[in-house]
Amino acid sequence: MKITRAYYPGLFALYLFILFQTINQFSHEVATQLIPLFAIIIVILIIVMFILGRKDKDFIDPVSDERSKKIDRTAGYYSWWFTIVFISIFGIIADIQKFTPFQVLSSLVTEMAFTMVIFHMYFNFKRNS
Repeated sequence: MKITRAYYPGLFALYLFILFQTINQFSHEVATQLIPLFAIIIVILIIVMFILGRKDKDFIDPVSDERSKKIDRTAGYYSWWFTIVFISIFGIIADIQKFTPFQVLSSLVTEMAFTMVIFHMYFNFKRNS
């Protein structure tokens, strides 16, 4: 799927929602203080997504070309390897800190979503990918 610049604010809004759930697993008090901030940022990102989407013709009907497919494959590949390194390092930290399995899983899902979007943006903006 071709992800244009109009999709990035929406992806970051989704990432912030996942990040909020992860923060809630570690500290409910901090999460309750961050609710208004996260809500405002998510609403602003969704509005920006629709404003950019009106300017971008491929927002509604994305056409996938060879470059887009290559970017998707490469971003997934790099995200996968980064996740493996993250699991090995975070697994040691989680064992020492005695995290619950749900805390570890929510951290892992947050990292996977974040790195996939970041690597996709990097390779999309890179000229020689």
